[in-house]
Amino acid sequence: MKPTLVLFAPLFWFSVASAQAVPDPALGTVVVDGSAGAGGIFGPPPPKMAVVPLISQSEADSVVGLVVRRDMDLSGQFQVIDDALAPAGPHVRDAPIEPGVWQAKDVEFVARVYAVTNATGIELVAEGFLIPKAEGKADLAAPALAPSFVLRVAAPLRGVRAASHRLVDQMLGALTGRPGSFSSVVAYTGRVGKWRQAFLVDSDGFNLRSFGPSGGTVLSPAFGPAGELYYALSDDFRRFRLVHGARAQPVPLSVRGSVLGLSFSQDKKQLALSVMEEGKSAIYVTDLAGGTMRTVTTEVLANHPEFGPMNKLAWVAGWAQRLYLDGKPIGASGLSSPTFCDTQQGLYVVATVGMGAGADVLAFDTSGTARRLTQGMAVTESVACSPDGRLVAFFSNRRGGKGPGLYVVPVARPWLVKKVSSELGEWLRWEAQ
Repeated sequence: MKPTLVLFAPLFWFSVASAQAVPDPALGTVVVDGSAGAGGIFGPPPPKMAVVPLISQSEADSVVGLVVRRDMDLSGQFQVIDDALAPAGPHVRDAPIEPGVWQAKDVEFVARVYAVTNATGIELVAEGFLIPKAEGKADLAAPALAPSFVLRVAAPLRGVRAASHRLVDQMLGALTGRPGSFSSVVAYTGRVGKWRQAFLVDSDGFNLRSFGPSGGTVLSPAFGPAGELYYALSDDFRRFRLVHGARAQPVPLSVRGSVLGLSFSQDKKQLALSVMEEGKSAIYVTDLAGGTMRTVTTEVLANHPEFGPMNKLAWVAGWAQRLYLDGKPIGASGLSSPTFCDTQQGLYVVATVGMGAGADVLAFDTSGTARRLTQGMAVTESVACSPDGRLVAFFSNRRGGKGPGLYVVPVARPWLVKKVSSELGEWLRWEAQ
């Protein structure tokens, strides 16, 4: 069923404050993220949001409530208040939403989500209420609000969690003008004994599953045409060949050597490869519909090709491991694993740079000015951007704080970094479903 939406413009519009560039001898021009204080220089603190803690009438009710709360919290777009801070209940589906009691909690937006069972399955419903700003004290006598929007998503009986992610994506679209991308999957490689296997996990860290052969070494998984997973595979620690699918079907190539990195263009019509042969590296691009391999660069240690919007191509090359965008060097040396984030504030190339015991994540605009997204997080090399451009995923080996695992950080609000899983790995990819 198509969503019922009564909005034609975003309810919230988030601006990004101006940034001050400061010199960093190791990095060049770096913008400090201001994460030590709320707001910083990236953007204002997120508005407060409440998900009404409804009395559950079914398992689907519980699932959709939990998923919406977690996804909205991970998105970095809202500060989701704890259920314990909600006004006194009982909270039921048809109870009036009175703005005064929510104004007293400084809440700007209230979401009421629930599941309705019908003859064909389950329908997930999201009602959104925009709480007007109080002038002075909360107006406890103000009349109840009608919903600003109502969204509906059909769900099979065993697909409520996946449908809940789709509901969140539509809610973010109604609220910000840009749909979310929690209906997505993250691919990475993880160690299994002496081997390295591909794994898939949902965007919120749930539904972890292995993919493909377990008796080999997998590098650089990437989503190709029709969402098929392609990757480089070696059975004996020798030549890495390009394969795809759970059965590791080989992909014929017109160049020799070990495939160490790959990336598909956004329309899945082009493929970029980094190949090592007899100690020499090169990056190639080819059309999947047929065509010869075009050499992009043969610079020493050329690696990590990554397609972005409008078929822009980034990679890292040289003894100093410099970041290149369409052949133009940007940023400083010592970079790895570039990816693109097409955000509401503009296009960024995100990469890691080694610092001390680990690495940190930097976001470069097209002028080469960098913004540090993490500091002291002991980031491993690989990063991936969410399909909607809002979040960057990375693995961390940190010993303090929340410990090692998979984290996401909002590009516009990096102080809101969140841990989504305790798994560790490399070669992250993030793809819409």
